[in-house]
Amino acid sequence: MKKLLSLLLVFLILSVSCISKPETVYKQKQGTKVQWYHTDVSKDIPEDKEIVDIIKPYKDQLSKEMNTVIGYAEVDLVKGSPESTLGNFVADVIFDTARHFDKDVDCAITNSGGLRAPIYKGKIKVKDAFNLMPFQNRIVILKFSGKDFLELIREIVENRGEPVSNLTINVTDGLIDAYVNGKQVEDYKTYKVATIDYLYKGGGSMPAMKKGELVKDTKVLLRDAIIEYIKKHKKINEKIEGRILLQ
Repeated sequence: MKKLLSLLLVFLILSVSCISKPETVYKQKQGTKVQWYHTDVSKDIPEDKEIVDIIKPYKDQLSKEMNTVIGYAEVDLVKGSPESTLGNFVADVIFDTARHFDKDVDCAITNSGGLRAPIYKGKIKVKDAFNLMPFQNRIVILKFSGKDFLELIREIVENRGEPVSNLTINVTDGLIDAYVNGKQVEDYKTYKVATIDYLYKGGGSMPAMKKGELVKDTKVLLRDAIIEYIKKHKKINEKIEGRILLQ
């Protein structure tokens, strides 16, 4: 994956060099005069064949990597609330990955806002994972007191649902019941929650996430985990399971 990101970086740098013109700087005894000229970037600007030839092998290799088929989606993976196939999929990826580092992880929680593109039924390519998760978010494991965990669950309800795995939340007439591994969440217990560093640092709309104690930074990018999960399972068939029920 580092090789793929390096190719992408080289391609972007070389692409910019095709359309960038150097600034003109004039120095005088009395001071320094800087002149520059604005150039609109459009299709009317002719290509620089020399630069295009330099870019081509990187572009071709990047295209080959991005279009590699890694699995198959048996259903459309799309966002929605309070629960969605795309949200369930990504939360399951986080939970599964975190369990490799700590088998005592209780559940996984992430945010819908970070899911930037659907994955439609059919072949899944590497570029689909990049479109879904363009950020460099890492998977982390946090420990919560039961009281703080319940506060986090209330924020999920206030947000009309967020992607969760191994956690169910039922709301009836304003009363919240939450279960991990089929057991009701209690304020006197402690819980290990897998999530992303962005939320732990206060991003998103779940401020209670900052109350968690960092147990483990896996250093695993969520995007990389998604790619490896798809390669491992081959066929992705997420369903709406009633993980979050708001009545």
